[in-house]
Amino acid sequence: MQQLYLTMAISALTVVLLGLTSGPLQKLPVSRPLLALCVGIAAGPTGAGLLRPDEWGAPHAILKEAARLTLAISVMGVALRVPIRDLLELRRPLLILLGPGLLLMWAVSSGLAWLAFGLAPLLAMSLGAALTPTDPVVAASIVTGHVAEAELPQKSRSILSAESGANDGLAYLLVLLPLLMMTEGSEAGLTQVITHVIPVDLLLAVGIGATLGGLTGVALRVGDRRGWVEHSSLLSLSVALALLAVAGAHAVGSDGILASFAAGVAFNTLVDREAELEDENVQEAVTKLFTLPVFVLTGALLPWNAWLDRGWTLLVFALAVLVLRRPLAILLLVPFLKISRRDAVFFGWFGPVGVAAIYYALHAEETLHDPRIWTMASAVVAVSVLLHGVTASPGVMLYGRRAKGARPE
Repeated sequence: MQQLYLTMAISALTVVLLGLTSGPLQKLPVSRPLLALCVGIAAGPTGAGLLRPDEWGAPHAILKEAARLTLAISVMGVALRVPIRDLLELRRPLLILLGPGLLLMWAVSSGLAWLAFGLAPLLAMSLGAALTPTDPVVAASIVTGHVAEAELPQKSRSILSAESGANDGLAYLLVLLPLLMMTEGSEAGLTQVITHVIPVDLLLAVGIGATLGGLTGVALRVGDRRGWVEHSSLLSLSVALALLAVAGAHAVGSDGILASFAAGVAFNTLVDREAELEDENVQEAVTKLFTLPVFVLTGALLPWNAWLDRGWTLLVFALAVLVLRRPLAILLLVPFLKISRRDAVFFGWFGPVGVAAIYYALHAEETLHDPRIWTMASAVVAVSVLLHGVTASPGVMLYGRRAKGARPE
């Protein structure tokens, strides 16, 4: 019990300190997720030893559920941050990124896992699927804040945000496909994907989320007209809606992350955006309050000894995933996306691996009882948080200057 409260105290203190220094931090080449990860490392077994995961009982199960709730709240924030008109105007690039783009990133990640470690094809596909989605939590540190608002065009921010929010739920299908084929057999697993995963886990999740978000949006509008709702209640309402979507989807065996995103989109469609959302930076508040503790937990649970046993191959694999997985997919899709070389470089690099990979990797490890999945996935997450954390501010400012310079006078 003492470890529980100590972990809560360290996580809360991290949120407070990073919140109090958020202004200066935006000017430095470090991100909040990177700093939170460093806090977990410093306080964990390899550092001061304050956090001792071996005394938590089931540390991976705790981290998995923390990651699930973090993702649900984060994708809700993404859905609220992106204007609905942007989703409609940018539907072509978003559909390409969420369709062929997602499949290409899965293929590259899986191929690298197979080449680097000689994993069985289905196991490599499972690991590759966990590493495929771009992370909304780390991406939020790139597209939010004063620097991003000043330097990044709204179109670029919307594309990165919407993609990172939607592909976390869609990746559920990619993760379950190889897992079911390994545990149930190839034919039975594929049949289960067609008859259960797609209609129940995905489509039903969208229906549940959209219904909950729509009902909440209608209720909010009615409450506003009758003077029942205070303006300051929006943040708590959105967080509660995310948790309700996760719980509702989980109750029927659906994907809670996708349900949360659908609920956010439906809610965003029905509320008065000018009056309710733009005056209150929901995503910024959510990032500071709810998403940083999961990186503290991750820092304390990083498998250093297992990394060392893998040697340099693991580091090369992690770097290869970040350098090839998304940049290669974007490069192949440039003719269809119809974007400039500058945009292709920016979108190609800033597709971080984070909480989504943590959740899916731990889910795969729990299903297969294979610790190698967490060892490899956690290395990619750590390297991504480090590299994307130190390149976010300089990259955003460089992209912003070039984008402004390219605009016609």
